[in-house]
Amino acid sequence: MPDHDLPATAEHPACGPAAPQTAGPDGYGLGPLDSADAAFRALTTGPDPLALNPGRLAPGLPGRPVPLGELKALLLHPATGATARNKVWAELVRRARTGGPAWLIGLTGVAMPGLRRAVAAWSAGYRGDPGDLQAEVLTGFLAAVRGLDIDDLEHVPLASRLCWAAWRAGQALACADAAWASRHRELDDSFDGPVMPWGHPDFVLAAAVRGGVLTAAEADLIGRSRLEGVPLAQIATELGVGHSTLCMRRTRAEKKIADAIRGGQFENSWPPM
Repeated sequence: MPDHDLPATAEHPACGPAAPQTAGPDGYGLGPLDSADAAFRALTTGPDPLALNPGRLAPGLPGRPVPLGELKALLLHPATGATARNKVWAELVRRARTGGPAWLIGLTGVAMPGLRRAVAAWSAGYRGDPGDLQAEVLTGFLAAVRGLDIDDLEHVPLASRLCWAAWRAGQALACADAAWASRHRELDDSFDGPVMPWGHPDFVLAAAVRGGVLTAAEADLIGRSRLEGVPLAQIATELGVGHSTLCMRRTRAEKKIADAIRGGQFENSWPPM
């Protein structure tokens, strides 16, 4: 795909590097993600940017060293296929694990859109320091990177797997904060319930896995397709199964959890602590 087709973004500016930030997007001081983003920009701009030749990894990609800021935009472009995208992610993970801190910052910068979405998903219900939420999301992402088998990366949907881990880490912090607040806040006439109610669907899914009603894979399927809005066709492609097969799996899993709820199986099972 020609470079001029890439969208100009804050990470892939049309006219030179972006000015340094003094505050994060939420108006607070720079948080961990903001600092990581700033480090990424410093590494990927200037006369010797951190770069990767994606053409050596997958056909159809530029056969030249591409600065990682530009590569991030390339990976987000609809013209880049899922297989090619995953091959580039696999190489970035290998370098992050074996090539030193610069490549770990590079991988984090490429993943930044997903990490930002993970923070945004939980920021409305989280009343603590926004920097803590950013830190938890980043920690979840880095832990998932460390947990990957670098000899078996080609068969893992890496972008989805790593950003999902970051999302789950943010969820855990936000839910713990809401659970604590609900037990310690003095109720008054203006308060109708906790910010994140006990019946939040993710609490139910977590309880279903703990209680043996669902497998972790079934809960993950429901969570991603129903709560995150990931198309079932996309998940089917990632897993290498047919769309109709995955649809039936989800239907069976949802019936199991519905039957368990109707049977009162989860009455004392959440919030997960």
